[in-house]
Amino acid sequence: MTSHAGQFLRLHDVELWYEDRGTPAAPPLLLLMGNGCSSVFWPEPFVARLVSGGRRVIRFDYRDTGRSSHFDFDQAPYSLDDIERDVLGLLAHLGLQKAHCVGLSMGGFLAQRMAIRHPSRVASLASMMSTPDYAVLLHTFIGGEAPTSGLPPPRKDWLEALSKIPPGLSPLELSVESWRLANGSRAPFDADAWRDLQRLADAWGDDSRAGDHHRRACERITDKNLLGALRHVTAPCLFIQGSEDPIFVPAHAEAAAQAVPGAKLRIVDGMGHALSPAFFELLADALLEHTQDPVAPRGP
Repeated sequence: MTSHAGQFLRLHDVELWYEDRGTPAAPPLLLLMGNGCSSVFWPEPFVARLVSGGRRVIRFDYRDTGRSSHFDFDQAPYSLDDIERDVLGLLAHLGLQKAHCVGLSMGGFLAQRMAIRHPSRVASLASMMSTPDYAVLLHTFIGGEAPTSGLPPPRKDWLEALSKIPPGLSPLELSVESWRLANGSRAPFDADAWRDLQRLADAWGDDSRAGDHHRRACERITDKNLLGALRHVTAPCLFIQGSEDPIFVPAHAEAAAQAVPGAKLRIVDGMGHALSPAFFELLADALLEHTQDPVAPRGP
């Protein structure tokens, strides 16, 4: 990961690493990554496309990832509410009254929740590879309460393939194989590129326990199904899903887009549940178009 103007911010019990790129007066675009993943997983070529498109791009490491504070979850448990407070604290520190929120997977759910709970802070919402009902994933992976939305669970063929990953793989190769399966069978998959990205994340400070910690943090909230509340969202919304996403099949984005008045839906043919370089240009262009309305960069 190329470090440009990376800095640390102390907020209550957590220290966050963040990077603030682009012209300060440009529309601010806040990137919210998925479960257990640091800012490294917003790859530099993708971020550079957004910056060169005239956006002020902010990416950061969630607690328990990258260079931000790491916790013993059993000793110091937290919830998605705490992660949300980290995000709001970062925006306040940067003097931003509101930002365009772009979330992927868990980050998309977090962005949807922010648009519901803190509408004045969200200039627009772009949710990618995500869901309006996180209970679906939690029920599948950690036995959380059954989802109430009726949205479909992860695909059986994907779950079966996960269960058949050979035991004894190194953590690096296990990660690459997991990304290969999430990527789906139709999109190009460059194993060496993902291996390099995972090595970068490991060197950056990512920890394999973060995914479990973030799932447990999501389990601790009561509002896992946002479909009803999404009807009240007034921010411009874009829901992007891959046709081959095995974790949140397209029905998840379709339901979310149907719930929000005036929302836009984009199903990307061949894309799975991985930010593949094959789709950088398409996704960046969609985000630039969605966030082109100016937002005052400074709060009161």
